[in-house]
Amino acid sequence: MEKKSFWTGYLTGIVVFIITSVILYFNFMSQPDLSLSQVKTQDLNGNEVKLENYIGKPLVVNYWATWCAPCRGEFPDFEKSKQQYGEEVNFIMISDEPIEKITKFSKSNPYTFNYLKSSKDLSSYGINTRPTTYFYNSKGVLVAKETASLDAAKLNEMIKKIK
Repeated sequence: MEKKSFWTGYLTGIVVFIITSVILYFNFMSQPDLSLSQVKTQDLNGNEVKLENYIGKPLVVNYWATWCAPCRGEFPDFEKSKQQYGEEVNFIMISDEPIEKITKFSKSNPYTFNYLKSSKDLSSYGINTRPTTYFYNSKGVLVAKETASLDAAKLNEMIKKIK
């Protein structure tokens, strides 16, 4: 009896683990394919900004938050890449936090990014993990996406795919 109980519990645990892993993956790790027209944003003055306006150059869109330590941790590498590529690649940082909070962060940090505020909660787009970064080619086609912090090497590798 004890052996049967052990194997029943063991197999039940494996099934529960697999089901939980699949649910977590699809809810938190698998990010949706977002076209530039789907994301509604505004600049830090409250004016609407259409991401389609950035078509013509490769575009890196990072979804972040001021409270997200991994987001803030990758910003120095994003800044290095931005300086390296100059005007060849656009970098947009989008948060769904209040404009005042994003503005305060942008003024107290030495980064030269274009900060935008999402008009909707990022979760309404299916973005549940931060940082999440999307890479679009110069035609506005989504080429790749990452749901983890990026270091300079990985970021440059991804940018080469969209250039």
